[in-house]
Amino acid sequence: MNKKEIYWLIGTIVLVLILNLIIFGIDGFKSESVTDINVHDTYFVIANYHFILLFGISIFFAVYLIRVLRQNFKNLMANLVLIISTILLSIIMGGISTIVDSFAQLFSGATIYPPLSTGEMEHKIENNENNFGLITSVIYIIQIVLLIFLAYCGFKTGLNYNKVER
Repeated sequence: MNKKEIYWLIGTIVLVLILNLIIFGIDGFKSESVTDINVHDTYFVIANYHFILLFGISIFFAVYLIRVLRQNFKNLMANLVLIISTILLSIIMGGISTIVDSFAQLFSGATIYPPLSTGEMEHKIENNENNFGLITSVIYIIQIVLLIFLAYCGFKTGLNYNKVER
């Protein structure tokens, strides 16, 4: 690894830290700091480090995506950082889709509890229409695109790495 790559990595880490400080403040880095989301009568409490991780990985992905595309996949270390950030971003998108699915179930009006009587239900529960199913589908499509890009990035890295070896 040459010094230029180390400078790019340190510069990206500093950029992520500065942007996180601007957005979340110094209290955002404390382990006990949380974000409360009030939905109807339910509070969702999410630790701030989840947002910091999502934001940091997204910045790493964006910086190294631009860098790798400008260099046409010629830099091995930049390609590896992009591959790692793509894998982490895909994992985080899976977690976000799970959260959106739980919101969709919360807003649909359906219940997970069985009826108390042993007889048939007197009325059917109709699901309310909401856009959370659409958001979940978009997140899944983003995951598929990220995985296809990951395969393409690995293929181009392998081709360029073999050219350098010979």
